[in-house]
Amino acid sequence: MEQPDLVVARVEIHDRLLSYTRGIDRLDSDLVLSAFHPGALLYDYGPDPMSVEDFASYAIPSLGKRFVATQHRVSNIRIEIDGDLAVLEAYVLAYHVQESEGERILHTFNGRYIDECSLREGAWKIHKRTLRKDWTKVEKIDEEMSGTWPSSARDHTDPIYITS
Repeated sequence: MEQPDLVVARVEIHDRLLSYTRGIDRLDSDLVLSAFHPGALLYDYGPDPMSVEDFASYAIPSLGKRFVATQHRVSNIRIEIDGDLAVLEAYVLAYHVQESEGERILHTFNGRYIDECSLREGAWKIHKRTLRKDWTKVEKIDEEMSGTWPSSARDHTDPIYITS
C-alpha cells in the first residue's frame, strides 16, 4: 500500500475542519457536509450515534432560529496519520449570541473535537466525530464596543462567498 503524502493529507484534513466551522457559522449545510464522508457518525451531540446528515438538517435551522451569531474557533490542532486513517484533535471555543426580550446573551462552549478521518476515493474527510466539553458559560452582554462595523451575514450574502 502506497503511503499518502503526509503534508498534503494534513492540509486537506485541516481544511475539512475549517469547512465545518465556516459552514456551521454561515448556516451552510452543504459546507458542513463537505467536511464529512457520507454517513459519518457524530457522538455526544444528542442521540448517539447521529449521522452527519441528521445533524446538519437539525442544527442549521436550530442555530439560525435561536442565535443571531455564532463563531466556532479551533486551535491546538493535532493530526496523527497512519496509512489511510487519521485522528484529529482540535480544541473548540464556540460563541453563540442570543437576543431575548431586548437583551443579548452570550453562550460560550469550550471543548474538543476528536475526529477520526479516512482517505476514501481520493479525499480525506471525517468519518467519526466525538465531542467533549471542558466548560461552558452563559452571560449577559451588558456593554459592547463602540463602532459602526457591518454585521456578518449568516448566509451566502457574506463576503466570503463573494470572494471565494
